[in-house]
Amino acid sequence: MSDAPTFQLLIHRDGEVDTRDFDQDTVVVGRSRDCDVVLEDRMVSRRHCRVERRNGGDFALIDEGAQNPVRLRGVPIDRAELRPGDRFKVGGVEIELVARPPERPSFDETAVADSRQSPKDLRAFVEIARALNQELDLTRLLTRIVDAAIELSGAERGFLILGQGEESTVEVARNFAQEEVNSPEFKISRTIAQRVRETGVPETTTNAQEDARFRGLASVEDLRLRAVLCIPLRIRGEVAGVLYVDNRLQNQVFGERERELLLSLCDHAGIALHNARTMAALRDKTTEVERALDRISHLNARLEGRVQEQAATIDDMRKELDVSSHGGRFAHDYRAIVGDSRRMHEVFRLLDKYIPADDPILVLGESGTGKELIARAVHRLGPRRDGPFVSENCAALPEALLESELFGFEKGAFTGATASRDGLLVAASGGVLFLDEVGDMHVDLQKKLLRVLQEGEVRPLGSRETVKVDVRLVTATNRNLEELVRDGEFREDLYYRLAVLPVQMPPLRERREDIPLLVERFLGEMAREGQVPRTRVTPDAMAALARHRWPGNVRELQNEVRRAAILAGGVILPEHFSAHVLEPAPGPETEDGPTPAERGTTLPDLVRELEEREIRRALRQSGANKSRTAEMLGVSRFALQRKLDKYGIDAEGGDGS
Repeated sequence: MSDAPTFQLLIHRDGEVDTRDFDQDTVVVGRSRDCDVVLEDRMVSRRHCRVERRNGGDFALIDEGAQNPVRLRGVPIDRAELRPGDRFKVGGVEIELVARPPERPSFDETAVADSRQSPKDLRAFVEIARALNQELDLTRLLTRIVDAAIELSGAERGFLILGQGEESTVEVARNFAQEEVNSPEFKISRTIAQRVRETGVPETTTNAQEDARFRGLASVEDLRLRAVLCIPLRIRGEVAGVLYVDNRLQNQVFGERERELLLSLCDHAGIALHNARTMAALRDKTTEVERALDRISHLNARLEGRVQEQAATIDDMRKELDVSSHGGRFAHDYRAIVGDSRRMHEVFRLLDKYIPADDPILVLGESGTGKELIARAVHRLGPRRDGPFVSENCAALPEALLESELFGFEKGAFTGATASRDGLLVAASGGVLFLDEVGDMHVDLQKKLLRVLQEGEVRPLGSRETVKVDVRLVTATNRNLEELVRDGEFREDLYYRLAVLPVQMPPLRERREDIPLLVERFLGEMAREGQVPRTRVTPDAMAALARHRWPGNVRELQNEVRRAAILAGGVILPEHFSAHVLEPAPGPETEDGPTPAERGTTLPDLVRELEEREIRRALRQSGANKSRTAEMLGVSRFALQRKLDKYGIDAEGGDGS
């Protein structure tokens, strides 16, 4: 090191100043990592200029043959004297020379400047290698390889050529500014690239124009190539392509350092490229498998649809057989009343006995259980089938209007009575009169109705004459008439006259096994009326219907099914039902709740469902560990395996099929 004073270079860039101290006699400025002052600027050449300090302490600024010459005091120069305080411009950066007296160096500052280059290269290479290892997208990886080669070697351009012979293609072509190179196949010497591809030996030239190895190559002369470095790229030991970098503006660019760096880069790039290709192949296989699964799922759906259609046809045939077999079980055909449960069979057996008689029938049951169907069956199947069937809802009319409707009236009997009219009792004579919600009838009207039942005649309002009537009375109510009698709201004598033949209609929650039959009936009626196409219900949706308590009974079920069929468009799923239908029951079944048979199931089926559910839950919680699952369930591993085989459950908790 010279005894001359040390000096500083102040680098002015983007409003900031970076101060560099130097003790050596020559400081090189440029874009290459070999330079003492490295400037990342597109307008800066690899070795742009240098500052030299002479023995007398004077300084000189020398241009290194840059494409954009260095400027001093606004004028481009080749060589000029440089004084402290002068500023010179390199590309878009201004650099100021400042001389300062020598300082006694500290122990930490005694390292030789030349030793800093190797750690710098090592850090840059490690960062590039890490980036390549993390990149699995093939297109981005190829671009990263070329950009890394340009950065490490200080090249002007870089090309990645894959393949062999006529099939080789330039996959990536970039310049130092990370821009794409247009028509790259015409910008390189294919002879050099092919030679390295065939021999697997790197080739380097500092000036191709004067290199005897390339004399006579038309591409070298036509492209006026100078510095070229071409490295083979190996994948699993086989040369798969070449990495080609060049510099058309400067000679003496690529040396042993650049050659070794790019050899190491190609080794890492080959591994990364193999990994990326493997991942791309796996993604393609995964996509292919997913498409195959989609096709299989579609075929399964079509097959399931056909199976469902066949099952529906078979089910229709079975129902027809069931209906025809009713003739052997019951005296009458009750196909108009849907029900094959034990509770409905009890109703049918009662009707077999009631229908031939002529006594009043009282139908009891919650709202929506189908009480009017019983009245119509009594009329249709009984000896009065040829007579009229007349129906009235006692809760729908006020007392005065209901009285006139039932008994009739003479002209002038009350304001608005402009003509005489027979009442419903007269209109139903010879047939059946059905009075729904009879528990809501006023006490005064109850007395008049009782007299009709006792005497068999009716007196219209405003008339002094009575009219003989012959009706069979069927009444219905959702109220407890015995409690009404005790509370004085219903006449006891009328109650006993009406309740000669009582029928208790069961609520839907006590005849859940009839739900599929009812659903099928409602959907069939809608299809025949042309309101919806033929519609089926998935097993999950039917299970949701069976779980609901149905406070509105059959009427609520009918409304829910009609709504779901309109929304579904062919297949009813659970999500087509109202939210309250899908909500679980408000609490566990009580002792007075429906039995398994009433819920459409059996005790063995309930046990099987419980075992399957708990086994699947334990498998999920144990991570499919059979030993742990058996321990959680309190059984042996052997017993667990028998259960898995019995129920067709695989080790993951899914279906084993």
